[in-house]
Amino acid sequence: MLKILVICLFAFFLPSRMLAQVKPVTFEELEIAEPRPVLVMIMTNWCKYCHAMKNNIVKNKEVSDLINNTYHLLFLDAEERSDIVFKGKVFKYRPSGSNTGIHELALDLGMIRVQISYPTLTILDEKKNIIFQKNAYLKPKELLYLLKL
Repeated sequence: MLKILVICLFAFFLPSRMLAQVKPVTFEELEIAEPRPVLVMIMTNWCKYCHAMKNNIVKNKEVSDLINNTYHLLFLDAEERSDIVFKGKVFKYRPSGSNTGIHELALDLGMIRVQISYPTLTILDEKKNIIFQKNAYLKPKELLYLLKL
């Protein structure tokens, strides 16, 4: 009986240890966090490429370790309806039609050449200024290359 219990516990805890443990923060937590670059992934719930890339970030151990050691990670839903305070300014959801719209902060952080697409990665410096933007699905190797620059 003890043998079965040990095997069950081992089987239960082993997969969680092997998975990457990326630690995203919220905008509120970012205000009091230690200064370091910020990786913002701007996405939507309906975007399949966004979810695939988020899985690359969350489940790839090498990617998540690099992010955890170098960046603060934020996932921003471009259709978030609640107000967000960032750098002392309040950003709001902007309705644009029947049950559609976009958050002002997604526009502020994700616009590239007067348009926004998903997913978009934005890297902010320690003072929360945009230093890099890329709007495309990136595979884990591409993410690693980008994040090591």
